[in-house]
Amino acid sequence: MSRRLRSRRGLTILAVIAVVVFIGRILWVNGLFSSVPTGFFGSCKVASAVPGVEDIETANGVTFVSVASARGPDPRDGIYVLSDSGNLTRLAGGPKDFHPRGLGIYRSPDGSGIFLLAVNRHAQAMNDATRFSIDSFEVINPKSAPALVAQGTIEGGLLTDPQDVAAAGPGAFYVSNGTGGPGLLRLLAGYGVLPGSNILYFNGMSFRVAIDDIYGARGLLLTPDGTHLLVASLTSRSLKSLTREPFSGNLTEADSLTLPVAPEKISLDATGEIWAAGHASLFGWRGFAADTSHPAPSQVFRVTLTGGVPQQAEQVYGNDGTEIAAASVAALAGKQMLVGSSLDGKLLACTPK
Repeated sequence: MSRRLRSRRGLTILAVIAVVVFIGRILWVNGLFSSVPTGFFGSCKVASAVPGVEDIETANGVTFVSVASARGPDPRDGIYVLSDSGNLTRLAGGPKDFHPRGLGIYRSPDGSGIFLLAVNRHAQAMNDATRFSIDSFEVINPKSAPALVAQGTIEGGLLTDPQDVAAAGPGAFYVSNGTGGPGLLRLLAGYGVLPGSNILYFNGMSFRVAIDDIYGARGLLLTPDGTHLLVASLTSRSLKSLTREPFSGNLTEADSLTLPVAPEKISLDATGEIWAAGHASLFGWRGFAADTSHPAPSQVFRVTLTGGVPQQAEQVYGNDGTEIAAASVAALAGKQMLVGSSLDGKLLACTPK
């Protein structure tokens, strides 16, 4: 066999291996063969019918719900509070063109003041540079008659497709941001072939990229001690822990935990555990986004956290999509677990036995 023939055969074998790896990653990331164990040790009911639920945050015993649909803007979109009786009430004080995605919370040093950050996807943007903003609010009278008081709006060319925001101090925050680009690059990033995301840091004056090449960055969560930033990575089916340098805001990847689902938003409970909702199959998730007659399953996991690094995941809720489809966020509110979906028009309240 000639050297040229051996070389061609070697290149052909390498090409076949590359194609197999390429296809295998797409199938694994998108969960083609994933199953969904169903069940919940308790009972669930629909707490409210809404366009969709993008995020849930709690502070000082008050639960804030970001109401908006990934299907498009709705006049009911806004930030709501959940009452003790389980009713949702929209907070006054939001801007006219307000369709919030992720929420972030900052408490004043004495713990009494509550400030909200919201990723706002504008319905009436003049151009791509003003399509998104990070809007900040003070929450006044949070216990008796809560309302929003606008603090500012921050825009910037780096905000190409922001998903969530995590407050890092007065005027400072991180944003998970899609960077897939147009056409083929966005398609490849969406299917997990390319990273397609970064994490931005706003230091009070300007944005900069804190870390790049993240696969499908969605939910963000800053640990209470401020030393780690947790990232829900949709297209690597994992929770990533990034070590944070508090003074500069710099991030370095520390560790990650692979999950049985592709996670979206994440929340932290009073005991220091993470709650993550996600999708076993991204093919099913996309199918439900395109056609509401094909509901996608929902799963919620509780994840232990040690030293800012996720350790172990345990499923606490699973449903075939009939109770709530394509769940994208879960959080504890008192003795209840709240489950929401940006594609399904309901907020679920579940009470464990």
